[in-house]
Amino acid sequence: MIRFSINIMRGCFGGCSFCSITEHEGRIIQSRSEDSIINEIEAIRDTVPGFTGVISDLGGPTANMYMLRCKSPRAEQTCRRLSCVYPDICPHMDTNHEPTINLYRRARELKGIKKILIASGVRYDIAVEDPRYIKELATHHVGGYLKIAPEHTGRGTAVEDDEAGNGQLRPL
Repeated sequence: MIRFSINIMRGCFGGCSFCSITEHEGRIIQSRSEDSIINEIEAIRDTVPGFTGVISDLGGPTANMYMLRCKSPRAEQTCRRLSCVYPDICPHMDTNHEPTINLYRRARELKGIKKILIASGVRYDIAVEDPRYIKELATHHVGGYLKIAPEHTGRGTAVEDDEAGNGQLRPL
């Protein structure tokens, strides 16, 4: 764990063939409550020596899967897909990033917090489904380069890895 970084969720529904996160953390996202995350930020601010007001990451295995889930409990129980986003985003997947945006804004407004950075990789194929998220991220939470996942955009590599390809990167 990085010193001033906070895990806001676990799991990944990406199911990339080279990655074990889905297998050891689960396909269904387990998100922490917004209050729990805010309490941890305040605890760091108030008790950790050397804290300068910068949270280095609010993230997890992927930065932008916080509170994302299957919209259909029945589909979630019976689905046998290895990935909710490959080869295309499942129509049952909720890609609304509003809870994430609200969390970022609430964290940014805390007294003594100068900057909230997002250092975890952003899954761009679902990020482009909610342009408000991209705007929020780019305007307030990138401290240099934006890390994206999947890491490969070449068609051959993307197909082998069960990842989104270059066509979904262009809108970003």
